[in-house]
Amino acid sequence: MDLSKHLEKAAEAVKRRNYPFAVGLYRQLLDLQPDEGRAREGLRRALFKKAEAKPPSKFFAMLSGGPSLLIGSLLSLIGRHQSAAKSYERYLNHDPLNEGVNLKLALALEKAGCENSALAVYRCYAEEEPRCLEASRSAGALLYAQGELDAALAMYEQALKVSPRDQESLKARKNLAAEGALRSTGIESVGSSREMIKDKEEQRSLERSDRLQLSSEEIEGELEELEAKLGEDPDNLRLLQRLADLHLMREDQRSAQDCLERALQLDPDNSELQARVGDLGLAMQEQLVQDAEARADAGAAERAREVLQEARLREYGRRVEQNPTDLSLRFQHGSALLERGQNDAAIAELQQSVKDPRSQLESLLLLGRAFRAKGLGDLAIGQLEKGLQNAAGRGAIQKEIRYELGLVAAEMGDSAAALKHFSGILEMDIGFRDVAQKVEQLQSSQG
Repeated sequence: MDLSKHLEKAAEAVKRRNYPFAVGLYRQLLDLQPDEGRAREGLRRALFKKAEAKPPSKFFAMLSGGPSLLIGSLLSLIGRHQSAAKSYERYLNHDPLNEGVNLKLALALEKAGCENSALAVYRCYAEEEPRCLEASRSAGALLYAQGELDAALAMYEQALKVSPRDQESLKARKNLAAEGALRSTGIESVGSSREMIKDKEEQRSLERSDRLQLSSEEIEGELEELEAKLGEDPDNLRLLQRLADLHLMREDQRSAQDCLERALQLDPDNSELQARVGDLGLAMQEQLVQDAEARADAGAAERAREVLQEARLREYGRRVEQNPTDLSLRFQHGSALLERGQNDAAIAELQQSVKDPRSQLESLLLLGRAFRAKGLGDLAIGQLEKGLQNAAGRGAIQKEIRYELGLVAAEMGDSAAALKHFSGILEMDIGFRDVAQKVEQLQSSQG
């Protein structure tokens, strides 16, 4: 099916800044052809331009897209990579420039065999955020695999600007230069051409072996085979990770967790393994919360939720310790700290994350809540009013900030200010929380 006319129509919509229409059309095209690189590239650029015109809110991205992000992680764990990619795309509609989710999307597409789409995601993100080493490096590897040597070399050069000592990029650049010389003289060695990214290709080969659809018999057969191999080579990280994938396919999360934890013991500094173990642990605990809520067991749900909050606190704390300059992680950690009532520590983290324009308003909102929780009303109002001044056109977070300002004013005994803020919300959204009731109560008390 020729999609050229539809692609032109979507591109014209982007030029006219009709981003919702363009995004919707690109998504329809990708539903028809998931590996249509031009549509995937167009979707990414449309979302980037949309974010540039109206910076997204990370706080509300997590509220609106958080379930999609969790579902994507779960689908990736059980090997349903194409479905995972769709979930990651749904999240990125709310937060298009999120580095971690863009990389997860590209990896899911790569594992699903959609290499044109994966390349489009890596390449677009590397152009938008040139400091992202992984995007540049991965784009270089895929471009090389497609025979685009000059473009691949350019991406590796960009990666080396970020990390001049990155061994994979240095090796790739050297081999690309050598292969370019060979091709220019008409002499090409297939053997040498694969040397430049041997490790990357081996990994990708392993990933392709992870079939998306396996019957119960196939899963059990492969499990038996790999368990035997593991008995001969108990320290094989790849075998352990594949076993974890198979256990997840049969919905045996505990066994998967055991395999991943054994792998992590063998390679404790492996950040990818650390993330997989952490994500699986959070997903398992989230499932316990959902199970308790489905049973209408309020007590069990509350206990499970407390355990989940503590788990998030530990996981985000660990990630911040590893990546202290990542302000998005500082925001997540600050949110988790505030959720557990650790107000001073939360304030320290949020005072860092407020420097990130993408989460500035959310950080100011949470800072207001943290100061209010400490009984420091004036400081709370200062942070919240600063956020309100910059929230023009951002209706959702405006309402949250106004609501918090109303609560602080009421607690400080300023009924007039509280009524002003709650009434402001009422004019925007009469169904927001219990604001109609609060306005009625304040009017009655003043009357």
